[in-house]
Amino acid sequence: MNRAQKVVVGAICALCIALVAATFALFNGYFDHGLFEIKQTHWSSSGNVTILAKRSDHQALSSDVYFVVIGNHMFSATELRNAYHGARVIFAAASDCLRIRWNDAYSLTVSCHDGLLDTSHIENIQQHQSGDVAIAYVNIPDINRGAR
Repeated sequence: MNRAQKVVVGAICALCIALVAATFALFNGYFDHGLFEIKQTHWSSSGNVTILAKRSDHQALSSDVYFVVIGNHMFSATELRNAYHGARVIFAAASDCLRIRWNDAYSLTVSCHDGLLDTSHIENIQQHQSGDVAIAYVNIPDINRGAR
């Protein structure tokens, strides 16, 4: 292989690595400039914490999103961003009516205090189990019911 071919192969490899890194960053929230803030936390006796967080982006055309995650520690803004773009969100909706409460060590309730939440506000994420935690919903319709 002559010198020109080596340069071309090296440039193609560098471009491929840059594309993989940019794709990874895109799908993990690194380009998300939204504001992530904790609205409510609730600790269980088993040491888990449920976090109700808000993602707002005043430059986007979408509304604020409130989402619920379960962890074993308080999340930083960066951890909330990563959780929002990963698989850790158990529920998300475009409504500020959400509240969280542990019933016991392994039973969590997510509720809407303003009456019934409209299904059009739910962001297609509604888990009923997360690890060993059972999740119940009050005043929130089951979006998974039709898929069963």
